[in-house]
Amino acid sequence: MRNEIKFSGGYAQLRKIISEQAASRAYSTRSINSIYFDTRDLDDFNDSEEGSVPRQKTRLRWYGTSAIRKLLSGAVENKSTLANHREKDSFRVTDIEQAPLIDLISSVRKTDVIPVALVSYVREYFATASGLRFTLDRHIKYAATDRFFNVTRTERDYANILELKAPVDVDYSSATKNFADLRTRFSKYCEAVRRLEY
Repeated sequence: MRNEIKFSGGYAQLRKIISEQAASRAYSTRSINSIYFDTRDLDDFNDSEEGSVPRQKTRLRWYGTSAIRKLLSGAVENKSTLANHREKDSFRVTDIEQAPLIDLISSVRKTDVIPVALVSYVREYFATASGLRFTLDRHIKYAATDRFFNVTRTERDYANILELKAPVDVDYSSATKNFADLRTRFSKYCEAVRRLEY
């Protein structure tokens, strides 16, 4: 269980937040890709836009190239937002056909879902000795996908997004108090749906 606080701003502004917390690089920079699944009525998107709790998002995530292959591999993640924290469950899939993947995710969600959007970006990782973790995302791209995982259109986002991830028992107030004007509820999935005009 953890708290997640997001900031949007220029790259130098967001690196200043990291520097002020004496955070150091925790992992190598890498490219991340996620296919988001939702109901045909986009229930997850609508719940997120309305701020409903509990709410959830489901995605297939992999690293490296953003190309969607016929056989899909990666981690299926189901993120739940509750009243006071967030939780994430995941399981790995390897070389699974597209239709069985949709069936598998639908069975986990207990409702029928379809692939909606592919989101790709570059992520940097930082951590402090006190247990705070930061991720800094840039070069964000959104692509619409049909039910056969064909990319139909793309959009580029020039935003930079910093996310502070703190265990629920760790005080993170000092890391955020000087940057309140940069805080955001930014959701890559919701932004993809809006920009791709579903």
